[in-house]
Amino acid sequence: MKFPFDASFEPPFPAVEVILRNDDRDRRTGVLPALLDTGSDGTLVPLNRLWEIRAAALSDARIHSHWGEERRVQLFAVDIQIVDTVLPSVIVVGDDQGAEIILGRNVLNKLTTLLDGPRHVTDIK
Repeated sequence: MKFPFDASFEPPFPAVEVILRNDDRDRRTGVLPALLDTGSDGTLVPLNRLWEIRAAALSDARIHSHWGEERRVQLFAVDIQIVDTVLPSVIVVGDDQGAEIILGRNVLNKLTTLLDGPRHVTDIK
């Protein structure tokens, strides 16, 4: 399935649509935009989205930004649906600062993804 890059960024950012799921509690979000970041080790999800589906909190952790700053975060387990593919029990960082879902390599390495920069399209197979 093909998704257009998010043109609200300059340059446009690769993006897909996801659904966050917590099947244990029969909760899920609607379709949400998610940015693809091949430079991010992990996936970040705004805390309000995790609370919306009552995601299971796992533990606290420390993360380092690309600027070298460190902060404490909470890790959660969620199912992430992209098109017809459901990735179960993905460990994500609950982000209390950002508004976007950022899909990092822990998700991207499980997908066949083509970033077509000249056409500004992401293709998930």
